[in-house]
Parts: sequence; structure tokens; C-alpha cells
Amino acid sequence: MRSATSSPEIQRLEGASAATLRQLWAEARGVAPPKTFTARLMRLALAWQAQVGMEGAEPAKARRDWNRIIKEREAGAAKGTAGKVLAPIVHDGTRLLKDWGGATHEVLVTEGGAVWNGQSYTSLSAVARAMTGTNRNGPKFFGLREGGMQ
Repeated sequence: MRSATSSPEIQRLEGASAATLRQLWAEARGVAPPKTFTARLMRLALAWQAQVGMEGAEPAKARRDWNRIIKEREAGAAKGTAGKVLAPIVHDGTRLLKDWGGATHEVLVTEGGAVWNGQSYTSLSAVARAMTGTNRNGPKFFGLREGGMQ
């Protein structure tokens, strides 16, 4: 798979003016972009379209799964259950992966807390604090509670 940033199409978008982006949009989509679209938004949308052309769109199953998750969360918010623990409960031996600071970090949940970078911590919040340098809600930071995918 090629790197998306090496694509000549995407490189051309990086320095394009708003007028050029509007022209590229019209060529690619057959209609003018909405008047409210900024150059940045057009650039992002056109780059996404170029990546889909190179690598293919997401599979239909993944799209259906995401739509199901979104509907479940919206239903939970309407019922007043937002912010509660999501269905996947973390047990001893669970591996959590978190992208942070340009790196992927692996955390192993243990009976007494968690292990990160070979060091034991008493909780996921302690791991999040060590990883980021600030106090954070560990379950939320690792995506185990609503609003946690930061």
C-alpha cells in the first residue's frame, strides 16, 4: 500500500488556493462545493476522496458496525445512560492499545491495576497520568467510557 501523502494528487492539494480547490472539487464531483466550505474543508474532503481512490473505501460491514454503534450511543444518551461503562468490561489480562504522542502504547490490565512500559500502576488513571503528565480519568482516556476517544 502506498503512503497517502506521497500521492501527487494530495501533494497538489496541500498548496492549492481556495479557487483551485473549488475547481478541483467541481471536476471531481461534477458540482460546485457548498458555499460554506472553507479551503481547509475542501482540502480534507478532496484528500479523503483521493485516498479512497488509492486504497479503497471502508468495507460495508465496518460502515454498518459504526452506524450500529452510533445509534446505540444515541439511544443511550436519549435514555440518560451516556457516560456509563460500555459493554466491553475489562478483565485481568486485557490488552489496551492507545495512540498518544505519536506512538501506540500497550497497557496490560492486571488484577491489581495495570502494567505499562514494564512498570506496574494501581489503576488505569495512574497509567494515563504517567503517559500524559496530567490527571485523567483512566477508563475514559482508554475509551472504556463515553467521550473517551480523545
